[in-house]
Amino acid sequence: MKKLWSLSLIAFSLAVLALSLSPRAARAADAESEKLASLGKALRYTLKTTGPVAAIDTGGAAILVKAPLPTVRKIVTSYGNYKTFIGPFDQSRVLTKRKGTSEVYLQVPILNGAAHIWTVADMSPPTKDGADEVISGRHKRGNVADFRARWRLRAVDEHHTILKLELFVAPKLPFPPSVVTTQLVKAADKAVTAVRNRAQSEVPPGAGATTAAATDVPPGAAASASAAASAGAAPAARGDEQRSVTAAPAVLPASVADLPPADDTSVRRDKDVARR
Repeated sequence: MKKLWSLSLIAFSLAVLALSLSPRAARAADAESEKLASLGKALRYTLKTTGPVAAIDTGGAAILVKAPLPTVRKIVTSYGNYKTFIGPFDQSRVLTKRKGTSEVYLQVPILNGAAHIWTVADMSPPTKDGADEVISGRHKRGNVADFRARWRLRAVDEHHTILKLELFVAPKLPFPPSVVTTQLVKAADKAVTAVRNRAQSEVPPGAGATTAAATDVPPGAAASASAAASAGAAPAARGDEQRSVTAAPAVLPASVADLPPADDTSVRRDKDVARR
């Protein structure tokens, strides 16, 4: 009887262990993926900017991608292709690459295309931060005072990835911080949604079909994401915000040396252009 009881206890323990290690149980325990799956689109948020501190908050967005982490990583790090599928960018180019760090030129239209902001930033190779992979971008030169970007990727399982983007831009002109933060949140949403759409389009049909419905994006999510990604340029600001920063180079630079200086004269010139 004692032996039978011991065998039953062992069998029960193994069953519990198998259940706890199953993909379904692992996903069920992942509250973040559950929340994003039920939302079916990007979750927007803001963070206080630190290192150094700034009045403008960092804008962020998180989304669940039905694709493996390596697929998502490949798309995130294809910096030169951003202009082809991420709405906020109308120019993107890798200038140099050394020891895994990419020097990237990025340009974004503002005021309905009346002017542009641009930056040359160093994008770091993916690094581990707990369960996340982090790719960070730091401003080197441009017509903004500062630019920071941080991609975060986390594998939920072999078929699902949580993707986040956190953006900070400090214009050289005194735009209200709340207006800038609002645009950063919208840009982060468009970016993660665009990456999600491209990554899922690259996954072969039926891949991950046996995963639990807990992390599946609801049926209306694709349409919602497409609408968000194609919403177009952000509306122009009002009042003092109807001013432009330094215009981006008319011809895409071949190197950092070819980029124009962001001086006060060019800022004034572009303000006159924006008024016309």
